[in-house]
Amino acid sequence: MKKKIPYLEEWLELAQSGNFKKAQTIYYENLFPVVIDNFIDEHKGLISEGGTLFSILGFSPEPIILTARTVRPTKHVIFTSNQTSEGLEYLDKFLETPYEVVNIENETFITLYKALKEKLVLNPDSQLTLDITGGKKSMVASASIFGKDYGCRIVYVDFTDYIKDLRKPKPGSEVLNLVYDPFRDQPEIILE
Repeated sequence: MKKKIPYLEEWLELAQSGNFKKAQTIYYENLFPVVIDNFIDEHKGLISEGGTLFSILGFSPEPIILTARTVRPTKHVIFTSNQTSEGLEYLDKFLETPYEVVNIENETFITLYKALKEKLVLNPDSQLTLDITGGKKSMVASASIFGKDYGCRIVYVDFTDYIKDLRKPKPGSEVLNLVYDPFRDQPEIILE
């Protein structure tokens, strides 16, 4: 059963009035733990737990955290071109499984594809999930092509409600979308 998100109205009021620092503190201290619990409860079983998780990180760590907490990977590799440490403290705070961050020098297809392939070679796994939620569109496109080429399950954290003036999803409206599953979406290997 979905828990009510505490301090949601207070957070929204602070964020819309421009008090972003206090809003962010309230978000990560009071709202996000409940958002995580609700997300896990809602999406448990959509994807089997374990395996290796590759995540693309932009400037928002929340989707990566939501996916990782749901999938509970044995190995988690996060790829980013964000050369600042912005948001990384939240990964430390909310991720329950160990992770590795791979900084790539640019967002070109070949750079990300090679980085993903290198980590796949070092971490071979038949249960590979690729979270394409974060990063620039060029990175998402590159990661998606890689995921199709190497038989990854591809997931995306979407939302049902969007707060336009904040350019953020409404907390609690996040949804895990299984974009591609090679066992479901390749008709040439589906046996009926």
